[in-house]
Amino acid sequence: PAPPRLPARLPASPRGGLLMAGRIARLKAWLREPENLKNLGRCTGGITFFTLALLSMKRIAPGHVGLIEDRTGNLRPYVYDDGQLVIAIPIWQRCINMRLIPVKKRFIKEYKTKDGKDVEVRLLCRLQPKVHWVPEIYLKFGKDYGRGFLEKEASLDIAEVVGRHTFDELVRGPEDAVDAVVAEIGDRIGDACSFHKLKIAKEETTIVFLDPEAEE
Repeated sequence: PAPPRLPARLPASPRGGLLMAGRIARLKAWLREPENLKNLGRCTGGITFFTLALLSMKRIAPGHVGLIEDRTGNLRPYVYDDGQLVIAIPIWQRCINMRLIPVKKRFIKEYKTKDGKDVEVRLLCRLQPKVHWVPEIYLKFGKDYGRGFLEKEASLDIAEVVGRHTFDELVRGPEDAVDAVVAEIGDRIGDACSFHKLKIAKEETTIVFLDPEAEE
């Protein structure tokens, strides 16, 4: 004989609903007690305080120095060493790690020559900030100070020097003449680095002029 079929849906047990209603009633009664509400507030406040305290502790990454910036863009007047534990108010302040190890930057951009043609300039250099001037460097160029410096300062010097020479002089000119242009750009970038409290490894700086339409 075929086994008996079970009903598609078992009827809900009234006991489960009564248990839930009883728990809710006991919770409401517990919350009516002033002392219980005080204890709940103390518990919530304590957990919130310790959570914010843990979130406020920041450690400076190795090879970096730290700055504390608030939401209005103001910096705390201190520079923190790597490995140091600092306090930053959560939501209102943030910790910024500025790299001290020399960073190699590659900068590629097209410029107009004296005869109105486009020439591609490829610059490779190594930059490093001076520790005591890190806050000013951050305010001028941001956390990626190397990229910010090349785009805001070095680019102007390159454009001015390139604009005084023709395309053929830069791309197809004699090696000595091209080296002289490269040296002039390097000196101007070095002066700009000194003004903005940055160190540049001149012996590792390379500048190349290329035809942007030529196939590599």
